[in-house]
Amino acid sequence: MASFAKYHTAKGERWLIKIALTDPLTKEKIKTTRRSEAKLVAKQLEAEEAKQNKNIKSHYFYKDIFLEYEEEYSKHLKPSTIYRKSVDFKNWILPTFGEKRLKDITKKDCQKYIDFMSTQLKSYKPIVIQARNVFDFAIQNDYIETSPFNNTVYPKTTIFEDDEKLEKFWDKEQSLYFLERLKATGTLKRYALFRTLLLTGMRKGELLALQENDLHEETQMISITKTLFYDENGNYQLLKPKTSSSVRDIHLDPETFAVLKDLIRQNKKLRLLSGEKVKHKFIFIKESSFEPFRNSYVNEVLNKLCKRFELPRITVHGLRHSCASLLFAAGVDIKVVQKLLGHAHIETTMNIYTHVTTEEIEKTTDLLINYLNEPKKKSSGGQKVVKKPK
Repeated sequence: MASFAKYHTAKGERWLIKIALTDPLTKEKIKTTRRSEAKLVAKQLEAEEAKQNKNIKSHYFYKDIFLEYEEEYSKHLKPSTIYRKSVDFKNWILPTFGEKRLKDITKKDCQKYIDFMSTQLKSYKPIVIQARNVFDFAIQNDYIETSPFNNTVYPKTTIFEDDEKLEKFWDKEQSLYFLERLKATGTLKRYALFRTLLLTGMRKGELLALQENDLHEETQMISITKTLFYDENGNYQLLKPKTSSSVRDIHLDPETFAVLKDLIRQNKKLRLLSGEKVKHKFIFIKESSFEPFRNSYVNEVLNKLCKRFELPRITVHGLRHSCASLLFAAGVDIKVVQKLLGHAHIETTMNIYTHVTTEEIEKTTDLLINYLNEPKKKSSGGQKVVKKPK
């Protein structure tokens, strides 16, 4: 509260105001005095103090408000999503905003950040949205009044504009060659793993989460009901698949079903020999621990196999794309392919179909040009009479 004291000067009657204000960060009381129209100044100072106290957290660092925001959103997301977000914040957001106070971050800072991010990543917008979500959280909790991201804009073009390509994939001949070589030279586990990926179009996490009871002998089907996730501490978790459409049953061809059964029998023998009791009976396991492989392991092995078999290098996701291309080439309906691959939206399946057919058209054009450029064969008989077209 303020105290007032009247005193006289040569110019007339004046007021001395003494007031104690609270520092919003240290909570210390700061005494100040003013000489003026007493009541008016006191009201102004008290209003200033009330405003500071209301928006006290605007003086906090961005990183501190982020921790509050993280605690809130973590209640509603899957562990894998929480982990991805934390990585994004650590690598792309906190280095820019973390050590700044909310009140000091300007629209210019935010626009500069957007422009920078557009030069670093193809899919930079989701990260920018995460950065601005912290400000929206602060507004909802009355820490600040407006977001400095308001009225910022995304660049119309980026350096990645011409580099948006779908995954590379193998055609029929390359796929068959890969399976033949792997069957002849690889282990049962590797053959079963990559045959299943290539001929079912499963995602990596879906495949590595498969357990023995997901294989159904009476129907020759395999059920996809979960996905595998390893956290930053090296502990695995079984989560729900990417979307509700990802939960599905896939009918296996006889050979794929047979090699999976053989692999399960091999795993059972290993468990009996070791006496190991396991919580989850995964199909694709590390023989040393009976735990599932990490996601990165599958890509590492595929890279080596591509090099050994002298095939175009593709990723595990490229095997999924290859499966789709083989299904299209076999005349399978697009809606059926969508269901088999577990796509939530038909547009995703259509994009692959368009990519596949575009590449086939390009190959056909190349064949035509090669044919036209072939050297003319010399005639072994008499001369042929060629009539000019009318």
